[in-house]
Amino acid sequence: MPINLNDIKTADDFDDGIPSQRQITTCRLDKPQPNEWFKLFNLGEGMKSFIPATITTQRDERGDHQKYLLTNTKDKNFVKKYSYDLRPSTQCRLAYGYTSTGIIFIWPVNFNPAYPDNSWHLTAARIAEGALEDWAQIKSNKPNGCYDYYTMPKSLAEKTKDPYDKIPKSYEWAIENAFKGRIVDSEDHLIIRNLGIKNDT
Repeated sequence: MPINLNDIKTADDFDDGIPSQRQITTCRLDKPQPNEWFKLFNLGEGMKSFIPATITTQRDERGDHQKYLLTNTKDKNFVKKYSYDLRPSTQCRLAYGYTSTGIIFIWPVNFNPAYPDNSWHLTAARIAEGALEDWAQIKSNKPNGCYDYYTMPKSLAEKTKDPYDKIPKSYEWAIENAFKGRIVDSEDHLIIRNLGIKNDT
């Protein structure tokens, strides 16, 4: 029997005259993608506004590689105790930004005091600094071992509406949401238990 469209049509009065507003419920954890124009929120002190932190990349319970944030919430020496055992780990600044399409993200901008001349880290930091003021793009340049920096052409920038005139969610909310379930602050966390050790030094 042929389908009668009137039998499956849903009443459309649920959105009649009701304007919708985009609600932010997630925050991405990653550097901006090569095809995205992005800015960083200026929280008042430029890059110094973004906290230095230690993150580690480990396999989760499904075997997928994930980034975990190490914190001293319950033990002031916790990060120092476990950052070596949880290699690879890196120091970074947790930059808070957004794309021209309104996606918000936490970008771990890496730095390594032992290798201050690392060109990947230096070029990423330079791009992050520039993105505090202007729309930017970041693209990997593997032959030269660095990131390439692009700024939005003036003609396009004039046509691009900035999606945020103020921070849509707090910096603390963004960090917590980006690392949801992957904030490591005690020996009870799965990735610490998986080490099979307790570091008492």
